Amino acid sequence: MKYPRNTRSARLLFPFIALLAPAFMGHAGPVAAQGMSGKTPVAVKAMQGSAMKTMEKFMAMPADKQKAYVAQKQKESMDRGEVAFKDTKLGTNGFSCATCHPGGKTTGGSVPMGMMQMPIPSLQGVAATFPKFKIGNDAVITLADMNNNCIVMFLNGEPLKTDSQKARDLALFVTGFSQGVPYSPGKQAE
Repeated sequence: MKYPRNTRSARLLFPFIALLAPAFMGHAGPVAAQGMSGKTPVAVKAMQGSAMKTMEKFMAMPADKQKAYVAQKQKESMDRGEVAFKDTKLGTNGFSCATCHPGGKTTGGSVPMGMMQMPIPSLQGVAATFPKFKIGNDAVITLADMNNNCIVMFLNGEPLKTDSQKARDLALFVTGFSQGVPYSPGKQAE
């Protein structure tokens, strides 16, 4: 299939589509290739083939249908993320993310963490600070990793596979609390 490379819509849309479409369409995309080192070339080719088929289908759509498709996939993911955020079954203690962070804010106070008390932070603006170093992990982590920290430490649940649909949906929903906040990766709480 040939794509019209010199049209205005192709020039404007292709960089956006190439960057975001794999995430919206359920493919891990180029980010996942970093984790493919242990995979066989056959698995890499299968992933590439699947992504290309999806891209060809997408690029064959009229521009207005492309925008609607992306918007619909984004909404579906955001809706699933909200369900996960409110899901008391993410853990074993009857709590959900929303228990401590209603509407992305904080209930205030603190929660026990070992021998310490941990203040409950607001999630507003927090996604704009990831990836960043977290002392408890002794590493730079992503927002999905941070969500797992909370699931394990405060909900007493099993961590989500960070490349799973549920983890991506939850990260998207939590990212929604940072709309309009300047991106400041690595910024630590004051």
